[in-house]
Amino acid sequence: MSAYDLIRPALMRIDEERAHKLALRLLGRVSRSRHLTALEILLADRVPQLPISRLGLSFKNPVGLAAGFDKDGTAFPALAGIGFGFVEIGTVTPKPQRGNPGRRLFRIDRDEVIINRMGFNSCGLDSFCHNLDSLMPFPESMPLGINIGKNSDTPNDRAIDDYLRCFKRVYKYADYIAINVSSPNTPELRDLQQSSRLDELLCALSEQRIQSSAEYDDKTVPIAIKISPDLDNDEIQAIVDTARSRQIDAIIATNTTTARPEDSVHETYQQSGGLSGRMLQSKSTQIIRTVSEAAEGSMTIIGCGGIFTPSDAWEKLLAGAHAVQIYSSMIFRGTGIVKQTVAGLLELAKPYDSADFANAVALARLHQ
Repeated sequence: MSAYDLIRPALMRIDEERAHKLALRLLGRVSRSRHLTALEILLADRVPQLPISRLGLSFKNPVGLAAGFDKDGTAFPALAGIGFGFVEIGTVTPKPQRGNPGRRLFRIDRDEVIINRMGFNSCGLDSFCHNLDSLMPFPESMPLGINIGKNSDTPNDRAIDDYLRCFKRVYKYADYIAINVSSPNTPELRDLQQSSRLDELLCALSEQRIQSSAEYDDKTVPIAIKISPDLDNDEIQAIVDTARSRQIDAIIATNTTTARPEDSVHETYQQSGGLSGRMLQSKSTQIIRTVSEAAEGSMTIIGCGGIFTPSDAWEKLLAGAHAVQIYSSMIFRGTGIVKQTVAGLLELAKPYDSADFANAVALARLHQ
């Protein structure tokens, strides 16, 4: 049981955002502590090894933590110690910003759903990079993804400047960089998913990657795009086509949804913002399936949304994902969800009698 699990019952009884800050503070202290190695021995070694290789990276298991939990890059070494195969931090914006005002984070415990309208609250690039510098060297066994976005007061016709500024600054730290154009909580951000705007953005980032690679001893950092679950099939096809044409490496499917369950009477569902948790499971899986068909095997797909059981993760892998990310399930069920998910995936892969997990998943897809 981790320190987070010990305090989680108390956290669930207080204001959601305050609970998040307290959890981060605890994990941040562990991340800076000489006891982190002990945490890794006690926790990570209990998570079964289920290695995969994607994006030119080696993952000790295919279960990662989605962006949004460690926005400012203060706690990811402790999260690695818990046993995640990879961790994505951010979203970071060029300038510091508070995000949206007022109460902006809501839990619906009975449905295991979270609604947030945080709005890219960020410490800004300078503080973010200072945090990363203070935690170096990073855990060698855990690829680090960095999720970048634009400031809310930056109009879309200047959004490229914000993304380029972030991209250049975080490049040296990142094992991959995720481009967030799909949060529903920054006005007009999702318009950047439209073909012409997206092509312009991805072209600029691809060109910058060439320059940054030369600057950092030929280090080539994979680029991923995080997309919305509220896209139709034609929009998904257009995004995949654009991404492929600009040699983008991965798609993260998906961000949170603005949709709400039709049959729920719980008053919290009236809150605006992005919904995550159990109710996103089937929707995000369908998006993964559509992305996979459109990509025709040419891109890595990271599945995210509503993963609470090993079967949820397995379903996303069968739909075309190569790795998965969790977030809400850790909030509701604790850090043990990492071990449970990895161990469960190992069992689900056994009937396909392959020493390589990716091959087992491929065989399972053929037998669907």
